[in-house]
Amino acid sequence: MKGMRPQSPVPDVLDRSSPPLRLFAVLLAGGVVFAGALAGCSKATASGNPTGSASASQVRGAKTYSAKGVIKSFGPDRKSVNIAHEEIPGYMAAMTMSFEAGSPGQLDGVAVGDKITFSFRSEEDGRQVLTEIKKEP
Repeated sequence: MKGMRPQSPVPDVLDRSSPPLRLFAVLLAGGVVFAGALAGCSKATASGNPTGSASASQVRGAKTYSAKGVIKSFGPDRKSVNIAHEEIPGYMAAMTMSFEAGSPGQLDGVAVGDKITFSFRSEEDGRQVLTEIKKEP
């Protein structure tokens, strides 16, 4: 009996003599890892900030955010604008970045140096598209 392992009442799932059980264990472990990753990715970012300074809401797969900022410059033909914006909690730190105009003429009535409030959609392809822009009094 030397060299023989004692018989276990529970099948060894890694034992090559039991491929269906091994396959089941591997699939089960993979499913648990996938479910954990999926749960971590579904964390929603939203702020119920009544001052309107920075907030987010879900819209058709893209998130919409609102913030305050200062216009620094415009892109060619005023199709985009560079805005130095405040921190958007849960999304990004304060920085200067470019936003695409959501419609023709949307940037009419605002100028470099204007303090503004604005809303934008963060598209899945990485573009930031303005949905609203207003000059602060």
